[in-house]
Amino acid sequence: MTDPSAVSAVAAGGQGAAAGGQGEAGGAGDVLVRSARREDMPRVHEMIHELAAFEGFPQGPAIALDDLLRDGFDSSPPWFFTLVAERGGGAGGAGGGELVGYALCNRAYSSWTARAFYVEDLYVVPSLRRAGVGRRLLGHLAQMAVAEGVSRVDWHVAEGNAAARAFYRGLGARDLRTSEGRAALRLDQPHIHALARTH
Repeated sequence: MTDPSAVSAVAAGGQGAAAGGQGEAGGAGDVLVRSARREDMPRVHEMIHELAAFEGFPQGPAIALDDLLRDGFDSSPPWFFTLVAERGGGAGGAGGGELVGYALCNRAYSSWTARAFYVEDLYVVPSLRRAGVGRRLLGHLAQMAVAEGVSRVDWHVAEGNAAARAFYRGLGARDLRTSEGRAALRLDQPHIHALARTH
């Protein structure tokens, strides 16, 4: 995750964070967190690009809306799940309001602790950062974790984003570089293909 207010989650691999994190002053009373629906994804796709611009990548990610629909709704099982923060929607999460944030996550598995969640992105629109929306998104994810028997939630945060790091520490998150001496690694597609060709 990146900004505390733009809390991007580079939790177990992703890179996106603009939430509204640490020291959030409340003000999210009319915001409801719910599972994303197919019709929400165009706005989620826009927010993914807003997050990329916030993090200094205005060209944006290569992912297309069709990728999100295919992998999140047409695949069985889906490759990811998304929570959205909606302001001014209908009662009981009926929809129709303004989407002001999202958390894009996936299910993972640990050989040490079994079930896990990984947060790829956590984002809140600038006007509502520090208003409690980021905490509300993570709180909803924590409720899901309890209900599904998940024992850990992982993400990454930009090293230079001191505000986000402070926000996460306030939630009880620990820095695995310090506590376990772990570095995050990634194999990009060209290297994946090169490795695949050797076998």
